[in-house]
Amino acid sequence: MTRLSLSGPAAIGRFALITALVALAYAAAGWLSLKLFVYVAGAVAAVWLAAGVGAAASLRYGWAGVAGVFLGSFALNSQIQLLPQEDALRLALGAMASAWIMGALPRALQPFSATLDYVSSVGKFTLVAAPLGCAVSALAGVLSLHFFAGLPAGQVLQSLWVWGLGDLLGVFLVAPLALTASRWDWLPTDRSARLEALVLVLVMLGLSLLLLMYAEPVRPAEIVLFVLIPTVLWAALRFSVSGASVAIFLAGAIALGAAVASFGGISEATQLRDVLALQVSLVTMALAGLFVSAALTEHRYSELQLNMLANHDPLTGLPNRSYFQDYLGHALARAQRDNSQVSLLFIDLDRFKHINDSQGHEVGDQVLRIVANRLEAQLRADDFVARLGGDEFAVVLTHPPASRAASRVARKLTEALAESFKLGPRRYAIGASVGISVFPDDGHDANTLLRQADLAMYQAKQRKSGFEYFSDELNLAAQQQMTLETGLRKALEREELALMYQPKVDLASGRVVGLEALVRWLTRSGNIIGPDQFIPVAEETGLIVPMGRWVVRAACEQWIAWRDAGLDPPPVAVNLSPRQFSDARLIEDIDAIVEETGMDAAYLQLEVTESAAMDNPQRSFEMLDALRQRGLHVYIDDFGTGHSNLGQLKRMPIDALKIDKSFVSDVLTDSDDAEIANAIIRLAHALKLRVVAEGVETLEQVAFLRENGCDEIQGYVVSKPLTPVKVSELFAQTFRLSPAPATLRSA
Repeated sequence: MTRLSLSGPAAIGRFALITALVALAYAAAGWLSLKLFVYVAGAVAAVWLAAGVGAAASLRYGWAGVAGVFLGSFALNSQIQLLPQEDALRLALGAMASAWIMGALPRALQPFSATLDYVSSVGKFTLVAAPLGCAVSALAGVLSLHFFAGLPAGQVLQSLWVWGLGDLLGVFLVAPLALTASRWDWLPTDRSARLEALVLVLVMLGLSLLLLMYAEPVRPAEIVLFVLIPTVLWAALRFSVSGASVAIFLAGAIALGAAVASFGGISEATQLRDVLALQVSLVTMALAGLFVSAALTEHRYSELQLNMLANHDPLTGLPNRSYFQDYLGHALARAQRDNSQVSLLFIDLDRFKHINDSQGHEVGDQVLRIVANRLEAQLRADDFVARLGGDEFAVVLTHPPASRAASRVARKLTEALAESFKLGPRRYAIGASVGISVFPDDGHDANTLLRQADLAMYQAKQRKSGFEYFSDELNLAAQQQMTLETGLRKALEREELALMYQPKVDLASGRVVGLEALVRWLTRSGNIIGPDQFIPVAEETGLIVPMGRWVVRAACEQWIAWRDAGLDPPPVAVNLSPRQFSDARLIEDIDAIVEETGMDAAYLQLEVTESAAMDNPQRSFEMLDALRQRGLHVYIDDFGTGHSNLGQLKRMPIDALKIDKSFVSDVLTDSDDAEIANAIIRLAHALKLRVVAEGVETLEQVAFLRENGCDEIQGYVVSKPLTPVKVSELFAQTFRLSPAPATLRSA
């Protein structure tokens, strides 16, 4: 039972309107029942249709419905039946109590569906609430008539049976019809189903008429058993709960019409056995129809739920990859028939991994739901969007042939996804990269289009352009990348990788104070593949992790070899890629390498890019602190190109900053770069860190850096990367780096 709440004039007006309408419906149904089916003492009806109105109103409208039942019953008995007001009041209270029980009890026995589309709900309503409510109404009414209206004691038991079954029959005939009216599926939408429903009604009427005409004498209860129960079950098996409710009501109307045709309707002259037989048969018919239709509807719901789980993503509710593949295949076939185009948009979220890793999967799941809602909000009803997995989504657009027709939609989607949003106390912002492929220009099957859109998406991510269309150049680049990936895997197995070393020189002493290990790929054919070609492939495919592990080990082994050869090697630095730095096994791998090679940890330097270090500051701090505790030295590489927070940088356990070569190259010609380089030097010294300038190529740049207090330099002005043998010759040398040509002198 809904809680009584009348907060405001609108709520009071709605309550009054519902009460008045229910009262009118109750009084009308009661008047009709008394006119056609009154059986005992002019007040006990064999079929009390008003009870069904009361039950439905109580379930649907709560206290407003109950109040309407009270008023309708009082008006019926006092104004139409002309009973004394005291008797009318007692009967109205009984009707109200009955309606309240039938509305409140099912709600208390949760779960309950008021549309009676689950077997448990039908059971709670028809086997518990309705019998109990009807029993209360019968007891209140019959006892009131006996004690206050002169109903003979000999008719009390008979009246109780007829009243109780009449109320129950009225509930079963009217309430399901009224409760399922909100579903608006009384009539089938399919043409063949409508024809079947018409045939069903004609069969009900035709067979009933045949029995009345040619099977005399026939009782209405026999028509119910032999004709109406089978046809109601037919409706329950073939149609919805609403359809079954309509069939039950029609069957009841036919049976009661047969009673009128057989013995002039139900009156005090009708034999009790005929009345009870008709009541019981109709109650049985209604129960059978309601339970069968509810069982089949529940089964259909289960099938729909299983289908939903099989074809939709449980997190976002969007179609999943399987459903997407089926839909795209059908869309392509339809486009081929209609000579239309299909644009496939492959969407990958930017910065989602950072949110998911730093804030947890619960926040990540909320972000994905927000993304799904925004995508659906921006698309038309006939567009298709699916979640392929992780942070990948796809959109299918069907449209007339046009050049770059999906650009407007792609731009709308990227702009919508770029808008910030708030979760809890924090505000987040993500972005998206979109790759677009078009049927039939870029492919004729779903797999090809998906692969082409994926390639275009990676291009958009690299260019940070928002969205890109597929082109043949991308396909060629993808094939080259695949060749590189295959060759790189073999290179790791065949030990085709080698390390070159570039010296770092102290500007104050001119001595080599460090080496940076740089990996090169020497193919069996003798070609050298530069790191700018294979490092991005290794990073993307994950090969960078085993490759980085090999570089650390090889650098440590080479340093040990130099030391064992009696040389005095300076510290050696190794670059950690972003993917390697985020690898959970990094510390474990370095511990194992240092222990197995015998490397002195104080002579091993690790270089981490600024963007990788600041991507997840808390995790970076823990990782860098663990490295420092092992005696290793940490440098922040490419400084100035990332998004450092000075407060976080101050707390980072690091030893030095390396000025990115993009600033060093133009310090003599670009005042902005000169100011940036000078600012980085001052910042590092304020934080008690050393500064290394990389990419130094001219003596004039050296002079600028020395003048502004830079500690170390690295670049071609000192030396290009050298083999282990060549670089070892520089260990004992001192560099004179002055405007005159750079020279070496012995230590």
